[in-house]
Amino acid sequence: MRVKHNFIPVLLCAFLALSVTGCAITSTQGILGSSESVNESGESDSPATVVVETRDEQPEASRQWFALSREERREKIREYMRQSMACLEGKGWKVKEVSGGPAEISFSADTQGDPTISAQFMTDSEECDKLYPAPDSDTVISVPDIEDDYEYGLTVKECLEKEGITVTAPPTKQKYVDDFRNNRDTWSPYTDLINATNLTADRFREITEKCPQW
Repeated sequence: MRVKHNFIPVLLCAFLALSVTGCAITSTQGILGSSESVNESGESDSPATVVVETRDEQPEASRQWFALSREERREKIREYMRQSMACLEGKGWKVKEVSGGPAEISFSADTQGDPTISAQFMTDSEECDKLYPAPDSDTVISVPDIEDDYEYGLTVKECLEKEGITVTAPPTKQKYVDDFRNNRDTWSPYTDLINATNLTADRFREITEKCPQW
């Protein structure tokens, strides 16, 4: 289980690597991102992230993770992604790093649109994930951490608006926490960046560098 993130990785990868198929991206939402499916009630079909009321209730490893600065967390995620890429390359895949700025890193591999090749890629990715688990795997998040995530989202909203992106009004902090707790899609200002029209790949990358999404 991984901490939920508001990142929309498949769309980001498609935007930055239009000629490459078969995106493989770390799946972490509320702070990184996930392409998980959502049912009619708006709730995710993926297992819910474990949420506790206070940081005192978190396991020590989870407290240490959230005690890191955002840049420190980004670097650990980047290192994890590089390890995953190296693992896949060791299995014979030609992978390409796709960076959307200092906060986002993903990788992709050309599966030629072949379902069999795609299935093998996913199998190999899962094996590599077991060898090199994400640094936020099995993280237990506290309500104060979710509230911090919400507050950071507001700063990202302000940053994006300065770059000319119209951002949907955020929900109340309580609704954001409730949505997160119930494994429903949570508000993210990056949704509006993804949906913005007339942005070149270079401009998109420039904005993500100025306004890291997590």
